[in-house]
Amino acid sequence: MNDTNFVQTSITIKKGERLKLISDTLTPHIIANGTWESGTAQLARESGAPQVKDVQVDGYSSQTFGPFTTAGTFKLYCTVHAGMNLTVVVQ
Repeated sequence: MNDTNFVQTSITIKKGERLKLISDTLTPHIIANGTWESGTAQLARESGAPQVKDVQVDGYSSQTFGPFTTAGTFKLYCTVHAGMNLTVVVQ
């Protein structure tokens, strides 16, 4: 992650794997299930998604999420930075 975006907006992982988000700037982020749509935060947790609720990722640090045990497409977003969305595709 940089100051206001995920470096990759979509990532594909295998079922059972975990996702490690790394902040490569000083800017902190708060990650949750859901997405930004038209400038509005949409809290949502897809069936089978690990629960991610207001997880703080401080600057120059990382957090690991999962495991993602169900195949599918899951959305994560930063509650602080409008438009900061991540799609996790689990195969």
